[in-house]
Amino acid sequence: MVWQAPDDVQQAARDLRRMHRMGVEAVRTGLIQQDTLLTLADTLGLQLFQELPFDHLPAARLRDTLGYALRLLEPAIFRGRRHPSARTFGLARRSDTSDPDACAFFERIAERIGQSEGIDFRLYYLTSFAEDDACTSAVDFVLLDALNEAAPRERLARWHAARDSAGVSVGLGSVGVWVTGEVGAGLFVPHSPEAQARYFEDQLGPLLADTSAAAPIAVFVHRWRDLDGTQRLADPFGRRYGLHKVNGTPRPALDVVGGLFSGTQDVFAFEAGRQPAPGLPVLILMGWGLLLVIGISYAASPRFRHMVPRYFGAHGFFRDAVREGRDVLLLTSALLLLTVSLSVGILGAVFFATIQYEPAFVLLVQWLPEQARSAVVALLNEPWQLVLLLGSLYALGLALWTTVLSIVSRRRYPLQPGQALMLVVWPRWPLLVVMLASLVVITFSHKIALIGVLVLVGCWLLLTFIGIVRTLYDYAAVARGTFPLVLFLLLANPLVGLSVFALFTALEYMPQVAFLWHLIVRF
Repeated sequence: MVWQAPDDVQQAARDLRRMHRMGVEAVRTGLIQQDTLLTLADTLGLQLFQELPFDHLPAARLRDTLGYALRLLEPAIFRGRRHPSARTFGLARRSDTSDPDACAFFERIAERIGQSEGIDFRLYYLTSFAEDDACTSAVDFVLLDALNEAAPRERLARWHAARDSAGVSVGLGSVGVWVTGEVGAGLFVPHSPEAQARYFEDQLGPLLADTSAAAPIAVFVHRWRDLDGTQRLADPFGRRYGLHKVNGTPRPALDVVGGLFSGTQDVFAFEAGRQPAPGLPVLILMGWGLLLVIGISYAASPRFRHMVPRYFGAHGFFRDAVREGRDVLLLTSALLLLTVSLSVGILGAVFFATIQYEPAFVLLVQWLPEQARSAVVALLNEPWQLVLLLGSLYALGLALWTTVLSIVSRRRYPLQPGQALMLVVWPRWPLLVVMLASLVVITFSHKIALIGVLVLVGCWLLLTFIGIVRTLYDYAAVARGTFPLVLFLLLANPLVGLSVFALFTALEYMPQVAFLWHLIVRF
């Protein structure tokens, strides 16, 4: 069982007794300093897998914590000499063990612990990497993170396949799925308490019955009780995994886990419930609404209908019209700016909704300052607000660039704001198609949707680059811009500036970027 020890020692003791009665043999937890709890664990025959408070660290940062880790372990090792239940230690949780540079951290600690008066202390770490884990030989065993995995046994299979070995040096450190408190009851309701219980019934039974050479050394259920929002390990998206609520109210999964652990029951019945009614498809309605607005504008404006064929079929005539100030469609271009910007906002909202629970994105959100993290979570829960925010930022960027183009042209071939706006906005027509494709992609299964959305984001980047080049090419032809001037306008583009800023930020935080990249490649 994964367990966060309550501050109340009496409550912690009651938890340990209850876990023992339901068949729990080992408990993953933080460092326990109360001898009372350690003595109780000795009496009950529980093994405490005590873990250092190092979570989601890049390899370089993990090495930097070595001195602090040894200082934390010294009193824990001292207590472990007196308590047989307290001789197993987790050195890191979900850190970047795919990077060989991290292995020195585990090796140095293993050397120090191995000199502890001949007592057999066992060391491990919890990792998100199966095939790419590089530090297996530095510890006694490894626990794989299988949280939210539809089939945890596949994680074990990938581990053994990558090493061409079916040893027992690996276990599952966290098996479980989250429960959403706002949903109804029943098996047909995603993330309901009953769905969580059925997950454990389906997954724990085969894991506990496995007697093959590839059987896990341990299987930990995640977790005994929900964390409250103030605890450090709380999920940034507020997901709840406990067999009990924060107030101690049990969920149906408690009976399932207890029955399987104790061997008293392996078949359970639950209310089926009803599939929840589909919510209002806000993004789809917004997307088709934007196309409707463009269609109405096209039908109502003869000048618009006249200019569109020129842009796509005779682009030179389009440039001539802009240069000479003929058929400058200021209001239509402003409408197109609004439409394209909101299309980018919709694509961004679809992208974030698809990757929201991917490990790399969750880790990135966890690294944010608390206020920024709260704002991101709030926006992800309200897609229409995210669309408006992203669309507004994109429109602001294009408006600023339009202003720059208009100002710098005043010295030679002046361009009015309406002319500059047409040069900036009209090359972005293809973004409407990308937005429509994203609304189709999100209807597929998650894995297909994830691949599709990543492809569409790549298309957006490519089309954005092409749009910038087209704008600068047209500007050079219309305003007789020189190469140095065009280069300056390229660097003045807000998206280019943002890309340069992101590049320098990534260089400054290379260990974190490497960790995120390893997670992206791993998943």
